Amino acid sequence: PSIFATDKIQTRIEAAMAAGATWAGNPEQTDVVQEILALGPSLDAVFECCGDQEALDQAVELLKPGGKLLILGIPENDELAFNAHTLRRREIILQNVRRQNNCTPQALELIAEQKVDVDFMATHSFSLEKTQEAFELVSNYHDGVIKAMISLP
Repeated sequence: PSIFATDKIQTRIEAAMAAGATWAGNPEQTDVVQEILALGPSLDAVFECCGDQEALDQAVELLKPGGKLLILGIPENDELAFNAHTLRRREIILQNVRRQNNCTPQALELIAEQKVDVDFMATHSFSLEKTQEAFELVSNYHDGVIKAMISLP
């Protein structure tokens, strides 16, 4: 299967490609919808992970009729907007995903059995005493951070 990724941070684009993405690009530098659709047919599913309205609009454009939009991102506003006629005509399926909803044991099992490699995402490590520094790094997307790990003594 083809995997496409978009991000506004170059190091994350590079990480996606290194992890096996078919294509990755920055929506501030390229028309991601045009680029992705030029590589093949519309998509079966889109995981929207940033909560940004523009990303949601792009996701709907990328989906094939009957495609599924999984909303993982937490939007800054309480309301999202969709063109109801587009969703209806194309029979787009919307699914909200709460990332901690009964998935932690299965995720840990996949990692323990080495069925998925998540090591590339742990780009920084901090001691418990430097937790605030880690949160600041992550919230400001500095130093190429993808995920910062907090180590217990």
